Amino acid sequence: MSANTKHITAVVGVLMLLGYVLFRATRAIYRIYFHPLKNFPGPREARTSGNWLYRVTKEGSPNEVFENLHRNFNCNALRIAPNELHISDVSLYKVIYSQSSPFPKSGDFYSAFNIPHTLLTETDAKAHKERRRMLNSLFSRVGVLKLQPIIHDKLDLLGDKINRLYKDGPVNVYDAFRLLTTEVVMQFAFARSADLIGEDAEGFHSWFLDAFDLASQSIFDMQHNPWLRFAGNLMPRPVVRLLSKEVGTLLDMREYAENSLRYFQQRSELPNHPVVFDNLRSLPDVRSIDEAQDIMVAGADTTAFTLTTGTIHILSNPEIYEKLVEALDQAIPKGENFPPLLSLEKIDYLTAKPVLSAETRQLREIANFLLQNAIVKESLRIASAVPGRLPRVVPNGRREPLIVDGKVIPPGSIVSISAYTMHTETDIWGPDAREFNPDRWLMPDAKGLDQYLCSFSKGTRMCLGQNIATVELTVAFAWIFRRYRLSLPEDFKFPAKVDRFTNTYLAPGVKVNMVPRV
Repeated sequence: MSANTKHITAVVGVLMLLGYVLFRATRAIYRIYFHPLKNFPGPREARTSGNWLYRVTKEGSPNEVFENLHRNFNCNALRIAPNELHISDVSLYKVIYSQSSPFPKSGDFYSAFNIPHTLLTETDAKAHKERRRMLNSLFSRVGVLKLQPIIHDKLDLLGDKINRLYKDGPVNVYDAFRLLTTEVVMQFAFARSADLIGEDAEGFHSWFLDAFDLASQSIFDMQHNPWLRFAGNLMPRPVVRLLSKEVGTLLDMREYAENSLRYFQQRSELPNHPVVFDNLRSLPDVRSIDEAQDIMVAGADTTAFTLTTGTIHILSNPEIYEKLVEALDQAIPKGENFPPLLSLEKIDYLTAKPVLSAETRQLREIANFLLQNAIVKESLRIASAVPGRLPRVVPNGRREPLIVDGKVIPPGSIVSISAYTMHTETDIWGPDAREFNPDRWLMPDAKGLDQYLCSFSKGTRMCLGQNIATVELTVAFAWIFRRYRLSLPEDFKFPAKVDRFTNTYLAPGVKVNMVPRV
C-alpha cells in the first residue's frame, strides 16, 4: 500500500469517526432541546438514548426506580427513553388500555419476544382480533372448566411427590408450583405431558425451569439490541447455542413446541380435553407453534409466582392462615373426597335456586372466599406477576389530546402505566396498599376495586389466560391448604425477586414446611 493510499485511508477513517461523533452529539442536542417530549422531566441519559432504560431494566427493579424518580421530579409523566414516558396517574389507565379505543402496542418492545403475530406480540388490531376469535372459546369460563380434570391430575402427581419428600425437610414450593402450572399449560397447548413433575426424583429441578430462567434473561437484551434477534434467526441453531446460552435455551423451548405439533398431528387417539392446536388448524405450522409457545411461556410462570407469593403472605399472617383453613375445613370436611372445586358453571346455574345441593354449597362457599372476594385477588394484586411496562403508542386522530401534568403528549409517543403502579397506589388501596390484606375484598365497596386490578391488563388486549389462571389459583390454593399443614422455616427470609418482564424469585427459591393432614 502506497503512502498516498495510507494517507487517504487515515483521512477517511478520521472523517467517519468525526461524522459519527457529530451525529451522536447532534442527536443528543435534538432530543434534549427540540424533541416533542423535551418538556417532560427525566434523567438526562434517558432523554438522549435508550441506554439508561436498558441498564435499569437489566438490573431487575425498574418499577421501583420509576417510582422514586416520579417522586423526585414531582411528576406524573416521567421520560424514561427519548420517545417514551412512564405514567403514574392511575386515572389514565382506562384511557391507554381502553376497551373501546385502546392505544396500539409498541412494535419495538414486543418484537423482542421473537414470536411475531401472537396474541401477546401482534400490533395490528384487526389481526389480533381475528386471532383472539380463534381462541376465545378455549379460554372462556366454560372452556376453561373443561380443564379441571387436568388440573386435578397434575395436583395428584404433585401430591404424591410432596408426600414422599416432605420428611426430608422444607419443600421448594416455588419450583413445585412452576412445574405444576407448566404441566397444565403444556397439556392444554400440546395435548402432551412433559413429565416435568416426575423428572427429578429428589426434588423439583427441571430442564424447563433452567431454560425459562436463562431465556428470560435475554428479553431485554433483544429489545435493546435488535441485531441479536435478527442474527439469531439467520444463523444455524447450533451456532446460536454456541454464541449465546440464553438465546440457545429459547431455541430449546421452540424445538419442544415444534416436536409437540408433530406429535399432535400424528397422534392416534383424540385427547379428552380442549387443545390449543385444534383451534389453530387454519394457520401455518410456524404460526401455530408461535402461539402455543407464547401460551406456554406466558401462562405458566406467572401463575406459579402468584401462587407462591400468596402462600408466603398467608403463612406470614397466622390470622389469615387460620381463617382460610377453617373455611376449607367447613366446606370440605376431613375424610371426604376433594370435590371438583371450581364448577363455576354449576354455581352460576344454581345460585338463583332457593335450595342448593350440599356440593354446590361447598363450591360456592369456597369460591366466594377464594375467588370472588379475597385470597386469589389479593395474591394477584400483591404478586403483580407482570409488574412493568406494557408500552402503547399514542395514536393520531384522537378527539381529545392526552394531557399529563398540563402538557400534551404528542401522537407517536410511547406511554405505559405499570401494574406495579396501579397495585401500590394508596389513593386506591389505602395506607396498607403494600400489605397483604384479603379483607379489603370483603368490604361493602370492594366491587369498585376490580377496575384497578390490572394483573391481566385491561381492554381489548387484556390477557386471554385470565380465566385459566384464576381457576388454577383457586383450585391450587384450596388443595394445598386443605391437604397440608404448612409453615415457614424458622430461618425464613422473604426471597429476592427480579423483574424479567415477569417477576421471578431467585435461587434457591421458596421453601416451606409441608405435612399432610388428610
